[in-house]
Amino acid sequence: MIDMQLLGGVLIALTMLGGLSIAISIALMASGSGAKTTGQTPPGGIRRDPPRQPPWQPPRQPPRQPQPETDDARELVLV
Repeated sequence: MIDMQLLGGVLIALTMLGGLSIAISIALMASGSGAKTTGQTPPGGIRRDPPRQPPWQPPRQPPRQPQPETDDARELVLV
């Protein structure tokens, strides 16, 4: 059978472990929130730079506009 002193010691150890983890979580959240504030943000928000392409890919080019076809070049194929 489990001894009451052993059970009490285990419960106290678990309670202390839970309290310690909560205290560490609070400390980390408090230290993180102070580091983020660097000053007043601009009124329009933060503008992000567009993503850069890797150097091995050529730069993107706009899609070409389709050339209008003349009626003489069209063919109708019935199957």
